[in-house]
Amino acid sequence: MSITDVTADVDRALQGAVRSATTSASSSAVPALTGRARLARLLGATVLAGLLATLPFSMHWAGPAFAVDYGLIVAMTVLSISVLGWIGEISLAPVAQMGFGVVAVNVCQVHHVPFGFTLPIVALSSLPISLLLAAFTLRLKGVSFAIATLAFAYMAHKTFFLEYLGSYGAFGGTGTTQVSRPSFVRTDESIYYLELAVLIAVALLCYAINRSRIGARFTALRESEMAFSTLGHPPAAYRFFAICLSGAIATVAGALFVYLQLQVPSNLLLPGQAILFFGYAVAGGLGSVTGALVAGVVFGALPKYLETLTKSEFLNYDLFVIGLVIFVVMMKAPGGLAEVGRRLWRRIEGTTA
Repeated sequence: MSITDVTADVDRALQGAVRSATTSASSSAVPALTGRARLARLLGATVLAGLLATLPFSMHWAGPAFAVDYGLIVAMTVLSISVLGWIGEISLAPVAQMGFGVVAVNVCQVHHVPFGFTLPIVALSSLPISLLLAAFTLRLKGVSFAIATLAFAYMAHKTFFLEYLGSYGAFGGTGTTQVSRPSFVRTDESIYYLELAVLIAVALLCYAINRSRIGARFTALRESEMAFSTLGHPPAAYRFFAICLSGAIATVAGALFVYLQLQVPSNLLLPGQAILFFGYAVAGGLGSVTGALVAGVVFGALPKYLETLTKSEFLNYDLFVIGLVIFVVMMKAPGGLAEVGRRLWRRIEGTTA
């Protein structure tokens, strides 16, 4: 690459920084909220809190609490994919990383590790796998990185999960036993609140990172890696951080999944599901924390409820319907559900920006 190209990249990065600074300055100069906006936010927060607090009970008419429990796990997995949108990468390994979370919980229970230590241990156990995947980005970018992560997922499934977790519905592989839930989450209704607490904590962490200087540098890295490096920042370090964060989220999702299922055979962790979850992330708005959560819950829980309401007949059309909904969302709102939500909220508040 010539010095002219490098200079052009640097100029673009500087222009992006100026735009970001201008946006920040303009957002800091936004006038005080109108009465309508304040009322909308108060009512919105109240309705959301009430909905989240009662969801597993208020939806009993449509199906068991398992449906929304599964939706929260899908939301966390979709968030792990969406996080990589901050650096412009796509990983198709989250389902495999969920599998390692399942294995980690099994190992912790075999060694009688208290529940309070299990989730932190599971999150830390994700680092070796995440660092291995992150090493791919030193040479592979974009579609090549996505294919490499999918190949890794298939390798892990064929060489490890089939043997350890059991094959295609044959519960109880050579290395796994049924997981027991802690006493305070014995029912599907109670485990919902555990999942919700973990999901909110993870979402707040992602919000904080995305709005910090690290998040601004992720944006700069996504715009131009050459310019980012020229300005003195190490691209590899930020890539590794994003991939490790994504891996930890997916692995914890796997841990919660096995607490919900109690035993997870390998057929529930097929690598191809990652492509479906990526579609959810795109429909939610790749890189958007809120969009990922909404898309995960909607596309994870709604099919389970429809399966109950239609007495399992929806299973014949679930992928077609989900694909059609994703297609319509992307055609009408390229920014996904996050863009739809922003438009709707601006109308509710009575703002035009």
